[in-house]
Amino acid sequence: MLPQQTDAATLSAWHAALEPAEQARAARFVSDLDRHAYIAAHALARRMLAEAGGLAPDTWRFVEGPAGKPEVAPKHGMPWLRFNISHTRNLVACAVARDDDVGLDVEDLTRREAGEGIAERFFAPSEAAMIAALPRAERHEAFLRIWTLKEAFVKATGEGIAMGLENFGFTLGEPPALAFAPASTGPVPAWRFLQFKPTATNILAVALRRRQPG
Repeated sequence: MLPQQTDAATLSAWHAALEPAEQARAARFVSDLDRHAYIAAHALARRMLAEAGGLAPDTWRFVEGPAGKPEVAPKHGMPWLRFNISHTRNLVACAVARDDDVGLDVEDLTRREAGEGIAERFFAPSEAAMIAALPRAERHEAFLRIWTLKEAFVKATGEGIAMGLENFGFTLGEPPALAFAPASTGPVPAWRFLQFKPTATNILAVALRRRQPG
């Protein structure tokens, strides 16, 4: 969903569907672009949850996990329903899953490039080496490919970046794959990843942890 293409009436209707806590958080954004993206992302989540769970978009309520990840409130009686959202100023996205843990991240390829040494400081050594081996013109996108995968992964686990971004690593094949991770995140083969460009200037990654075989 592209929030900058949304008319004022539609944005107002989306805002009205949010619960008071979400509306209060939206009001704290200084930038109109950031506020509109936040509203659009949360409205999109409600719309997708409505399709999956059968409740009206404005009736959904949420609770936060230990690392702040939003989950469907227990009162809805749908512990099997999971979702995750992500947004930039020019794109918002939501993923909904049944039973399986899901994480999502979207980034803007036009954002400022990471400084020298950032990958070496925060990524796994194998990932930093992979980026360094690329031609300079390809490093920025490779960095964001790994970054979105890592963000999606930690959001799916519910642990957040406190897990340590250097403690798990990816290979950038088609599709990308988890190379190694802490035992607390479950067996590596249980994880599936999807990554693509929904627009010419955005990259998106989805992480799915299968709780059932198959």
